[in-house]
Amino acid sequence: MTPNDLLAAGYRMSQQFLHRMVDDLTEEEFRHQPVPGANSAAWIVGHLGVVACRSAARLGAVGLPELAAETTARFTATKKAAGEQVALGTKAELLALFDAGTEKLIAAVRVLPAEALTNPNTSGPAFAANLGEAVLFGTIHIGMHSGQLSTIRRSLGKPPAI
Repeated sequence: MTPNDLLAAGYRMSQQFLHRMVDDLTEEEFRHQPVPGANSAAWIVGHLGVVACRSAARLGAVGLPELAAETTARFTATKKAAGEQVALGTKAELLALFDAGTEKLIAAVRVLPAEALTNPNTSGPAFAANLGEAVLFGTIHIGMHSGQLSTIRRSLGKPPAI
């Protein structure tokens, strides 16, 4: 297995993990904020969809969903408590955005020249030493937010998904 295969597998598994957390949620549950200031599953999935599309574009992917500036702004982390989250989109729309971005990201990772993984990190998290680590962080990012989805599930009385 190549490093590219491992990175692509990380995104594939993270995508499946996220779906296990949200697929059985109703529209109302998908919009539920477990405590004041916390994000809903809708915001989390929209955020991860925008991040996946932007990451795939940075890796040269084409045919991505077009993101209006309003959409990107709506799902960009602010490092502030979340307000009331309304009009974010339907569960189907937000999952379609996440899935499309993630599929394009997986395809871009698969064809990325292996030597490019050692290139300097120019747009990923500051603690990623190179492009490979920045790409890897994307899988960790999805996993981190999936943990938040698990808390949302539990606040709704849902059983653990894993």
